Amino acid sequence: MENSSKKIATAFGVYLGISLVLITVLAYVFSLALLTKWWFGVMMLIFIITMSSFAVSKAKKASSTLFGFKSAFGVYFLTVFIGSFISLLFSIILFNFIDPDAAQEITRLTMESARKMMEGFGAPESEINKQMLAMQENSNYGIGNQLKGYAYQLAFFAVIGLIVALIFREKEKTNL
Repeated sequence: MENSSKKIATAFGVYLGISLVLITVLAYVFSLALLTKWWFGVMMLIFIITMSSFAVSKAKKASSTLFGFKSAFGVYFLTVFIGSFISLLFSIILFNFIDPDAAQEITRLTMESARKMMEGFGAPESEINKQMLAMQENSNYGIGNQLKGYAYQLAFFAVIGLIVALIFREKEKTNL
């Protein structure tokens, strides 16, 4: 990956991270329930993919050499890595040190939502209670679980990055 591509990926990663922190702060201030909504997660996912793809596009335009698959994937992944790492650090600080009660409230709201969904699917009460107990005992906002979630998130975005890299790569021209 070229130096200019690394600079672009790093800059967009920082922009992405700051944007994710701001979105989290807004959701925190206005309504913690937003953080439990499926559509909010989907919108965050689309936002991350869009910002990272834009970074790849910008790096491709700035590239003075053939912008291959490896370069495209590198820019995409570095952008996601940096942006989501900044967001992870903020979430760890917010939900473990600044306001641990907010993490408990989000867990409670998530449990209510999951209970309603399971009841809607006709799950037996014993199974619902088992799931509720598991959710209560295993906080998604503990440092270990957030780090584990970050690793899974990177794996997911790496797969998306492969597709983005296929779209943005340049192929060598061959004379046949």
